[in-house]
Amino acid sequence: MLSASAALFIGVAALAAPQEPSTDENWASERVGDETGARWKELSALLSASAAGAALDASPFAVNGARWPALRKLGGETVRVGAIELRRAGPKGFDEAPHVEANAAFDGLIAPFAGARDLRLEFKTVGVELRSESEFTTQVLFHAFGSNSAGRTQQNAKWTVEWLRSAPDAPPRVRSIAVESFEELRTPAPLFRECTASVLGDELANSPPLALGSEFWFGRSDSAGEWNFLGHNGVALGDVDGDGREDLFVAMPSGLPNLLLLHGADGTVRNAAEEAGLAWLDDTKGALLIDYDNDGDSDLFAAVGAAIVVSVNDGKGRFSVKHTLRAGTPAAFYSLAAADFDLDGDLDVYATRYVTSRYGENYPLPYHDARNGPPNHLLRNDGEKGFSDVTREVGLDANNDRFSTAASWADYDSDGDPDLYVSNDFGRNNLYRNDGGRFVDVAAAAGVEDQAAGMGVAWGDSDGDGDLDLFVSNMFSSAGQRITAQARFRAADSREVRAEFRHHALGNSLFVNSGDGRFEDRSDAAGIRMGRWAWGAGLCDFTGDGLPDMVVPNGFITNASKDDL
Repeated sequence: MLSASAALFIGVAALAAPQEPSTDENWASERVGDETGARWKELSALLSASAAGAALDASPFAVNGARWPALRKLGGETVRVGAIELRRAGPKGFDEAPHVEANAAFDGLIAPFAGARDLRLEFKTVGVELRSESEFTTQVLFHAFGSNSAGRTQQNAKWTVEWLRSAPDAPPRVRSIAVESFEELRTPAPLFRECTASVLGDELANSPPLALGSEFWFGRSDSAGEWNFLGHNGVALGDVDGDGREDLFVAMPSGLPNLLLLHGADGTVRNAAEEAGLAWLDDTKGALLIDYDNDGDSDLFAAVGAAIVVSVNDGKGRFSVKHTLRAGTPAAFYSLAAADFDLDGDLDVYATRYVTSRYGENYPLPYHDARNGPPNHLLRNDGEKGFSDVTREVGLDANNDRFSTAASWADYDSDGDPDLYVSNDFGRNNLYRNDGGRFVDVAAAAGVEDQAAGMGVAWGDSDGDGDLDLFVSNMFSSAGQRITAQARFRAADSREVRAEFRHHALGNSLFVNSGDGRFEDRSDAAGIRMGRWAWGAGLCDFTGDGLPDMVVPNGFITNASKDDL
């Protein structure tokens, strides 16, 4: 009989083994993806050097004598929003433009970046079609970012690229590039300015908890909580000292003290966590600053392991623990969301949970439609009596077994009470309609299950029609799109299951409220799919035009490699 540790090792190895399809002789498409990816990196170096003033020689990259249409195509629509000018190519005209050699095509593409020292180029291969060992086609998303004396420029394009290999061991070269879409954004100056040091001050900005990266702390701090390089710790905004300015609570991983950044009249902050009684060393994830007791100040709710710690504010920014709300199982709480779901005049809290034990130990089964996650909880505010777990009582136990990451309340059906949307990793999301204090999961009927790698949720009126639309951030995977499109991927499964896996890799989603209880998926038309390795989601009118803009934080563990930045 196998020992428990041996069985675990075999199980982990079995899960890890398929993660490198390019090493499998049957996955020629992924070997092509790796090869062409290496070629794009070579080209990136050449183009960056050219933008900085070096002569460009793209001949090793292109098939001899190849001539392509312009890669930078303007002349379609021009839109100005604030300081941003967006120029987008029209639906036709790429192939009608004069064809030029590779050097001229790439010179024209990066012309707006001349003199840029910060040019960043991305080539994401999202599709591979094989015709033979020597001929194949890839679908590529191209992105470029850089600034020079003329301002800041960003290019987004989609290409279909034909490749030719002259000999079995020769690197592939580009025969043609067909531009499917192109847009270019320009602004005289960046919309945002880095001001961290001026706000935090030198002492706080250079303090070990903030100045040293997660890779430094891994192995140096308490491992009782989650691995501290994952960045699953939240922030909360609220006025804690009653001066009319919003302050910031920063939750920290195990072994590092939480921060409470009080906002001064001069725009700077100072860390008052110690004097406020909040500098705990416990792994703290989700956090809320809300007035749950209706006394006019912001109290703190913090997810600490399998408990939610409720700390009451004395009105001057000093906190004392009033309640410790413990779950019945050891699964940690992740994110928190508050609303008055029962309309009794006080705020209730919904708390999501992600894994049953620890991150990296609880595997989703099945991967694309997991139902083996820990339950989330709705905690009803009963005033001086404390809180009651009413999850089952109000119907929120339905489909409550997923890998939940975030939740957001909103009255999407305009009936006067808040409804609840829950994003889940590895599968379907939930939309719980509030019917007078009881909930029904209507995600499938409403068309918003969005079976994917759900990370964040935000509500807003994206089309200006007066009702709330839904934005969900999901992890985008170019490798996932390539692999799931291949005929041999899960060939024994039904077409429906294969489509579910493919949807899992597509990225962000935008669902527009139809006003009849259903939503229309406009993700592709809105152009919001590619948000990289997305995490949270936010809607805010950054440009001041009355329409909500989207912000999607993204990224993952980088360490010494900067290729994904």
